Amino acid sequence: MFVITNLKNMSIQRKAIVLLAKRIKRLRVRQGITLEKLAYENDLSKGNLSDIENAKRSPSLSSLLKIARGLDCRVKDLFDF
Repeated sequence: MFVITNLKNMSIQRKAIVLLAKRIKRLRVRQGITLEKLAYENDLSKGNLSDIENAKRSPSLSSLLKIARGLDCRVKDLFDF
């Protein structure tokens, strides 16, 4: 499990990636959607989505659009952190 203990010393870009990752996972879990289901139903690889949710990878615009569609929200809602 990916845990961020200190955002203070991170770059702005890294902070945004970490906060986006946490937001995506929170929305998915809140809706009761498994990582596998979100990935499969929205043409994303499970590994890629996992890396995004764990802030190991910065999502592409295409991935953000697919994730937002799968979570029934707008892309801008993913950045509401």
